[in-house]
Amino acid sequence: MLYQLYGLVIDTNDFLSGVSSISHAEVGIRVRRIASIKPSPSDWFMKWHLPSGEMWLSFAKVDGGYLLRFNELADFLVNNDGNEIVFTPKHDVPTNTIQHLLLDQVIPLVINLKGGEAIHASAVLMHFGVLAFAGPTWSGKSTVAGNFLKLGYPLLSDDCLVLMEKDGGIYAVPAYPGLRLWKDSVSCLFGDNGTHESVAHYTEKLRLDFKNRPTTFCSEPKLLKRLYTIADSSEAKRKPDIVIEPLSPQESFMALVRCAFRLDITDHNMLTRQFHFLERVASRVSVRRLIFSRDFNLLPVVREAIFKDLQDLDN
Repeated sequence: MLYQLYGLVIDTNDFLSGVSSISHAEVGIRVRRIASIKPSPSDWFMKWHLPSGEMWLSFAKVDGGYLLRFNELADFLVNNDGNEIVFTPKHDVPTNTIQHLLLDQVIPLVINLKGGEAIHASAVLMHFGVLAFAGPTWSGKSTVAGNFLKLGYPLLSDDCLVLMEKDGGIYAVPAYPGLRLWKDSVSCLFGDNGTHESVAHYTEKLRLDFKNRPTTFCSEPKLLKRLYTIADSSEAKRKPDIVIEPLSPQESFMALVRCAFRLDITDHNMLTRQFHFLERVASRVSVRRLIFSRDFNLLPVVREAIFKDLQDLDN
């Protein structure tokens, strides 16, 4: 089947729940499940750990591409061109977990390998263009985006926002209809409205599915007008008030670098390409720093502070 997301067409034999399928298009990435992946390298050039210190993801170069190993979950083998992905789940790992790893972890990294650029950001469509929220894990970017989605502003992405240059501007490319939230965020924002399902077996996060509600999802690239980088919770505790600060081009660039997806940090050509692109983003998109306490009762106030800050875009 063919599916469209992140501006790419994915060809896979597996059903991708919540992702829009299409009939005919040029395939960008072919994805196949196989019985086993033979490469077992000993030299891993990068490793990611969970806050608990547990291993999460390891990266290795192998003949013809890259091996991405999610500890005790699955191996994904990506060829050098980024147009072929094969994977092998570990025993008894459920389908929804594999889909989450593929859609929300592997493909964003492969976009970078294929020459595209993506950042960890959630985004919604406003009347003036796209409003995005970037930040580290647990920063609340999905919850803040959901705060606007609740008012009827269509979603473009959750956690991975692909960016592209077009007509002298920076455009946000839609991901797929879905928003990942913790149970308390779902209850606070949407109550019993909408359908949701488990993101993966190892997390209590839920994925809200808006596939059958087309007005809640924007399926076309739109101009990115403002990006808020959300401060971590420790800094928010030191500043009880809601603070929105404009960033200089240099500060904006560094914020974008911190939240960019990149598969191979040893690839100097890729890093040069990415840094030049992010410099252009920083010069063309208004970037702000957003600091607020993680309190659901404050979400309407945070939203109103953002609305007030956006008034200059109406001029």
